Amino acid sequence: MVLTASGGRRVLAIGRIRRVADWPLRTKLAMVLLTPTIVAVVLGATQVRSELALAGQASALTGRVAVWDRVRDVVHALQQERDAGANAQSRTDSAIAALDAALKANPDVAAADDVAQARRGLRGLDATRKGADGYAEMIAPLLAVGVPVRDGAGNPTISTAAGALTDLGKAIEQYRVQEWLLANAADSRGPSPETIGEVRVAGALSVEALAELRQSLTPAQRAAFADAVDGDARTRFEQLRDGALSRGASGRPLGVSSQAWQLAAQPVVDQLTAYEGTLSGSLRSAVDGLGVSSKTNSLRDSALVIGALLLGLAIALYFAATMLRPLWTLRRRALEIADHDLPGVIDRIAHSASDPDDLRPDPVEVDTAEEIGQVARAFDEVHSSAVRLAVEQASLRHSVNEIFVNLSLRTQSLVQSQLNMIDGMEAEELDPDQLDRLFKLDHLATRMRRNSENLLVLAGATPRRTSGQPVSVADLLRAAVSEVEQYTRIVLKPTPDLAVVGSAVSDIVHLLAELLDNATSFSAPDTKVTVVCTTDDAGTLRVSVSDEGVGMTPDELGTFNRQLADAASIEAAASRRMGLFVVSRLAIRRGISVRLRANVGAGTVADVGLPAALLHPVDPPETTALVPAQNPKRNYAMAAVVVAARKRFVEGPPSDEPAWPSEEPAEGTPIFEAVASTWFRSAGMTADDENRDWRTDSDALWNLGDSLDNPVIGGFTAAGLPRRVKGALLLKGSAPVAADPVVPAPQVTSGRATP
Repeated sequence: MVLTASGGRRVLAIGRIRRVADWPLRTKLAMVLLTPTIVAVVLGATQVRSELALAGQASALTGRVAVWDRVRDVVHALQQERDAGANAQSRTDSAIAALDAALKANPDVAAADDVAQARRGLRGLDATRKGADGYAEMIAPLLAVGVPVRDGAGNPTISTAAGALTDLGKAIEQYRVQEWLLANAADSRGPSPETIGEVRVAGALSVEALAELRQSLTPAQRAAFADAVDGDARTRFEQLRDGALSRGASGRPLGVSSQAWQLAAQPVVDQLTAYEGTLSGSLRSAVDGLGVSSKTNSLRDSALVIGALLLGLAIALYFAATMLRPLWTLRRRALEIADHDLPGVIDRIAHSASDPDDLRPDPVEVDTAEEIGQVARAFDEVHSSAVRLAVEQASLRHSVNEIFVNLSLRTQSLVQSQLNMIDGMEAEELDPDQLDRLFKLDHLATRMRRNSENLLVLAGATPRRTSGQPVSVADLLRAAVSEVEQYTRIVLKPTPDLAVVGSAVSDIVHLLAELLDNATSFSAPDTKVTVVCTTDDAGTLRVSVSDEGVGMTPDELGTFNRQLADAASIEAAASRRMGLFVVSRLAIRRGISVRLRANVGAGTVADVGLPAALLHPVDPPETTALVPAQNPKRNYAMAAVVVAARKRFVEGPPSDEPAWPSEEPAEGTPIFEAVASTWFRSAGMTADDENRDWRTDSDALWNLGDSLDNPVIGGFTAAGLPRRVKGALLLKGSAPVAADPVVPAPQVTSGRATP
């Protein structure tokens, strides 16, 4: 599993094998250790298996040697029986019974081919006893029982002892054959040529067997053999044998009795048989030692392999822990820094002036000097760089905000000067067409002022235009409508008798203007945008701005509503949705709720909730008598008040002058449309309107008065200035008259009539 900065993790999909590079480090370390571990286990198991095989082989050899001992006893018994006749048959039968018991105790040895063949040969003992040559045929397989021990022991000591024991058995057999043949020939008148040949063959075989015996013995064993076997006894027997054979070959009697042959051969046979017992004991000791050593070695090797594996595993786990613990610590700290520490530092930087030294991050708790420790130190540097960049970004953002504020204030100052100039021109303009263009220019400047205020909102500043007096909801909506380009499409429904506190008027007008502008921009030009105001039981004023435009999908509505509820930072998309961001900032500043929803049928509805803390009932209006204007130009100025609902409501300080009543039909009622001046109609003119004549009887006098505004120029001075003609502006028949008392008409500023 793979960790993200916010806790997101990489997941191994079931049924899909990840790349080796995506394996966790723990798995990679396990794979690195797995190969040598497998090799060690295989080698150790092979060694242990070899030792166990040797132990098993030693056990099998022990059984075969035990059987071999019994086989030799049978051989000796058969040899004695052959020499002594019926007197020795009982001893032979006892030896065969002991052999059968040994075979029963070692079934594996009894199943061997050579042993089974030798045992089957003993079944014809009764028939053999009737013929002398049958003993040799029966003894030969018995002497071969030790050959597998010699050839398959796999141990030099055991093989040498087994080979020597086999050769020694053959030598003993040949000496006994010679003894038996010569003893039988001594009682007759002379040996037959066949007997003499058999004796010579037996003698040669005995010499060959002893020679092979000496070759198989070690120097120490040969010395022991020389000490155990008397060479003089064998020499005397061989001399006696050779002399007898010479006499027998010439047809004479042997000259030696059977007892003499037995006395001559018996010392040699006894010495060889005694040494055979010594070799047999050495063989048993070697086989037993092999079994014990094999078992000991197998246990030792098993313990060594298991111990080595456990030790290697412990060392591997220790070093793996020294690698993984710092990595886990580094990962944990990285996630903490990404999810908590760094956002907290950035929030502190954004909301307070912090000393960079106080924001120095704590280092990662990894104090090693190897590569992982170096990565931790590098991460500390990255963290420090991130904090430093955040400080620089905050400083840059503050500087940019200051630029926004300064630019906005300068632009507002210029726009306000422009509005004041336009107000002056409107107050003095008499031409309806020109006055209509001035009103449009006034409206455009008002929208420019709102866009300039957007810079203040984006910079987090508060517009400086405030009001100390509450403003009715109707006037508030008219002021908002006046800042929208397509204001003629907006329909205001009747409003409740409520007023908004003066300190929040500018922000609320700005907020509603942005929503109205958005509604008119994303709906067809031939549709209406409706504004409905209601109140609920909690005293909240609900303002709904509904259009019949393209609307939004549920996902888009959810996204925009989340952005309206949280405007903590400027996104890259704020330039494309600046109005939405401004609405969010203003709503959060005043505790106003703004939420978008789908309109019934088509379009979108923006629900604005003004809390009761921003509202209070409207005070009864004071009745102020209007004084008829004495100057027709003042009538034009008074007419401008009618369109005040289409211009921005600008808050200003309270005035002691009489308040000029506003025109109630500004909400777009039919009566208002019927009586409103044609100057303020932007669309829908009739044919009668085009032929309507605005001339009166006093127009000539007014035209004459207007002509006085054009001075008569009598040339130019040296500096290029016009030279006036004295008395050129005097009217014929004019006389001084008393000035009529005039009540000053309100001067139309940007959206508000001020005295």
